[in-house]
Amino acid sequence: MARVTIKDIAQMVGVSKATVSYYLNGNTSKMSLVTKEKIRQAIEETGYQPNKIAQSLATKDTKSIGVVIADITNPFISSVMKGIHDRCQKEGYSVLFTNSDDNPMIEAENIHRLLQQNVSGILLDPIDANASSLKRLNPQKTVMIDRESQEMFVDTVVSNNIASTREFLYKMKERGYEELYFVSYPIEGISTRERRYRGFCEVVGADASRLLILGEQGSEERILDLLASSKKRLGFFTMNGPVLLDFMKIINGTVYQYPRDFGLGSYEDLDWMQVLNPSISCIRQDSYRIGQVAADHLLKKLQQDDEVMEPQRLVVASELIFRDSF
Repeated sequence: MARVTIKDIAQMVGVSKATVSYYLNGNTSKMSLVTKEKIRQAIEETGYQPNKIAQSLATKDTKSIGVVIADITNPFISSVMKGIHDRCQKEGYSVLFTNSDDNPMIEAENIHRLLQQNVSGILLDPIDANASSLKRLNPQKTVMIDRESQEMFVDTVVSNNIASTREFLYKMKERGYEELYFVSYPIEGISTRERRYRGFCEVVGADASRLLILGEQGSEERILDLLASSKKRLGFFTMNGPVLLDFMKIINGTVYQYPRDFGLGSYEDLDWMQVLNPSISCIRQDSYRIGQVAADHLLKKLQQDDEVMEPQRLVVASELIFRDSF
């Protein structure tokens, strides 16, 4: 059987090919209900399938979203990716995921390749949100995820890092933990780490001695010295799940246990944190929702011809989960 064409549908209904094209592209505001119904019935009866490539050439919209991920092994990002995929699929957009492997050169190449493929828009989980090269992206067709630039130049979807950390640390203090420490990887230039540390400082104070950077010379020894010598109730807050895991590796094999010898909490809630004994109190990011919000916001921007507005900061609230670690 010969493939049904847009011309065949037009002849069946008694309208022009342009009218059928308008219908297929959703431009039906000036079309009568009778005409719309006749076209719908003709498409249903013939099983007509639009030529997506021809449509994209005509509308300059490939119905595809490019996603640039800084590090696909980051456990936080998998739920973000699913949120993006589910939302885009619902709206008829395909999704092209790329992994930058924490390499700025690979990230630049991924962005270039996606633009060459004429994707409708880009969702960006950046390595360095302040990179000048990112400012060349079209802000009407780009949304940033998780990390944010110091001077916002594109719409960005983030967690409420400062407020949720502050609230969590207040709870630790209420439970009698007088000597609190923030455990992290290097902070400078990474907004999620900077903002969580800022929330910590708003509760504990901006005392550099309360910041423990894993990987720095002497950091492991300092943690063990604190456990051995502290005269007050000691508590540690880790910046995310991977930091918590590295912290636990330091503690394992020692005589120290939480919550007997110290309190423990973390930003991020990973499955294995729930099966530890005791399980870990944490701040749970709604990473799936972050992906949905980012995709939804980008798709809405793509459907509007409005003048570009000032960059927006969209905040997805996190949830405090209290278990038995302090």
